[in-house]
Amino acid sequence: MIAKIKRFGLIKCIIPVLIIFWLINASTAFEPGKLQWDNNGVSDTLKRNEVISLNEYSVKVVGFSAPVESEKYKERPIEPVEPFVKLNISRNGSFIDSPGLGQGDSYISPDGEFKVTAVELPLGSSNQWLYESYAPWVELELSTRGKPDLELIIDTADEYQSAPNAEIAVKVILKNTGTADLTNVNVDIMSQIPVLRGNLKNYYEFLKKGGEVSQTITFSMPVVMELKKHDISVNASGNDVKDISYKANKSKTIVIAPQPQQAPSLKKSTIDKMYLKDQVMVSLTFKNNANYELKNVSIVDSVPKGFKQLNNNSLHWVINVPANGEWYFRYLLKPIEANGQGVLFPAATAQLKIKSEYYMIQSNRPETVIYGPKIELSKQPDVPEINPGDVVTITVVAVNSGSTPTMVTINDTLPSDVTLISGSTNLEEYLEANQETSFSYTIRSNSDGPISLPPATAEYFELGSKGTKTNTMSQGLPISIKPPPTPEPTVDTEIPVNPTGEDNIQEVIEPVVDDDITQPPEPHEPPFIPEPGPEPLSVDSNAILNLIVGCDKISDIVSGINTTSEVCSIVANQ
Repeated sequence: MIAKIKRFGLIKCIIPVLIIFWLINASTAFEPGKLQWDNNGVSDTLKRNEVISLNEYSVKVVGFSAPVESEKYKERPIEPVEPFVKLNISRNGSFIDSPGLGQGDSYISPDGEFKVTAVELPLGSSNQWLYESYAPWVELELSTRGKPDLELIIDTADEYQSAPNAEIAVKVILKNTGTADLTNVNVDIMSQIPVLRGNLKNYYEFLKKGGEVSQTITFSMPVVMELKKHDISVNASGNDVKDISYKANKSKTIVIAPQPQQAPSLKKSTIDKMYLKDQVMVSLTFKNNANYELKNVSIVDSVPKGFKQLNNNSLHWVINVPANGEWYFRYLLKPIEANGQGVLFPAATAQLKIKSEYYMIQSNRPETVIYGPKIELSKQPDVPEINPGDVVTITVVAVNSGSTPTMVTINDTLPSDVTLISGSTNLEEYLEANQETSFSYTIRSNSDGPISLPPATAEYFELGSKGTKTNTMSQGLPISIKPPPTPEPTVDTEIPVNPTGEDNIQEVIEPVVDDDITQPPEPHEPPFIPEPGPEPLSVDSNAILNLIVGCDKISDIVSGINTTSEVCSIVANQ
């Protein structure tokens, strides 16, 4: 009996040990450092006995660091306190643990599904730890574990028309819309339609939260004689850090209609992308699905903008196609400029007569992206107009608006009536996509007329330093000459005519009246009789009168008096 009891006691001891061992293994089946947490948690500032909850988890503040005495003359602890908070954590009312946390510490539940963090506590020197002012608090933040979430998208048309050699493109997109990463991701695609290109099974080692992966599967178009439905199904799965599996499923049904009887088809195809240095092959295929020959079928195609044709074909054909037969033609094009947005080729057309009725059929419009450089030049002066002989600065700017780098050589020239003062008129540089370069130089011209500077030219490779060289140029640059200043208006002065017939006097002097000059006596007054005295000198009376009146030329010059010709004539007749 005693042995049985001992054995029973041993069994009772082993069972708790096994449970503890299982819990330890369960809690260490994942690395806590690799756990990711949902950003939609909660936070709050709590005091003793206050509770904060998140979903099924509750956290109660049950204690803080003990109060301490203060310094004798200051309101602070004698020694700094090591702040911590004591918590009780429960899930659905069941106690889990009672951890103590310092500032910045976190507690993660054994199952890794919950985390509580002590974001902030009062400083160790705060008076909130003193006996007389004990009022500690803690800011807690609660978070639940982030989890992946899978979303599948099947991108393809809903309806297709059956045709030989046609294709069905299906794009499968897998998104992780959850709050944690996903590992060991498998994507399986299933359909009864034959696969032409692509993999039905795909594996991804890692898919981050918020990330997505995609793949395109090309199926061969089945030829059907009646309307038929086909299902495309996708299964996706992956694991999180705890090795928990997550799955997603998606299905789409597409309808394939039979091709109308006796309807011919015209298909145009080319490559999806290319470099500027490459050539592109364009293929045209005309299919006669009728059971009789089609005669005088006129097929016309055209070259898209940004390409040049490498042969002399007119891209116009008149053909006969046998019953259920095909006609095809290929020709080469060369791109002349880059187009990172893609070039949509024009549709080819076929005009034909079927049972006395005329029809026109258009092909599809393939698209090609052309990667390459595209250099654009501009040329500007620093001033719009100058005076003859002024110095002007010219700036040449080159912009690579294409999608690949290239080595570019820029050259500028000057006319014969312009002199280079400083700087250089050429530049060679390796110019990356969406970058620009420039150079400047100064010139002078003594020309009285406008200056006309020729365009700057650039030569660059079609790809880096490979391929043929392409040329481009800027605009020409006219520089105006400032007009001369407008003279101020002048007043014309009429020059008097000399009655004696001598040369006209250039300067007209206004007459000046001097009160000191004795005016000639009136004709009726008696002649002047000098008083007796010494006998005067013998002088001509007319000369004296001329001197008094001012008719004497010398007197005119000295005194600046302009005597009227009428008075002088009277004196001369005396």
